[in-house]
Amino acid sequence: MSIIHNDRGEPIIQIANEFTVIQVGYTRTGSGERLVITSPRLRFQTHLDPLQLESLTWQTPDMYSALLDTPYGPGSELKASPLSALFRKD
Repeated sequence: MSIIHNDRGEPIIQIANEFTVIQVGYTRTGSGERLVITSPRLRFQTHLDPLQLESLTWQTPDMYSALLDTPYGPGSELKASPLSALFRKD
C-alpha cells in the first residue's frame, strides 16, 4: 500500500499485489463527497456516495462470490484454466 497524489494534489491510496492495482481516493461533487475507486490497468472507475458504500456492507459473501464469476462484467466469460493444465502433456 502506498499514498500517491492525483493531478489536483489530492491523496490517493494505492493497493497492489501481483495480480492487480487499485487506487482509492475521493472527490467533491455538488451532491457531496464520493469515494473514487479506480483500476488503472483496466481503465475502470466508479464513484460511490455514502449510501452506496454503506450498502456494500449489507451484502452476503455469496453476492461477492457471484460477482467474481464474471469479474469483467456480464458477457465477458474468462477462458481460464488451472495452472496445472499448462504442464499436462496430452
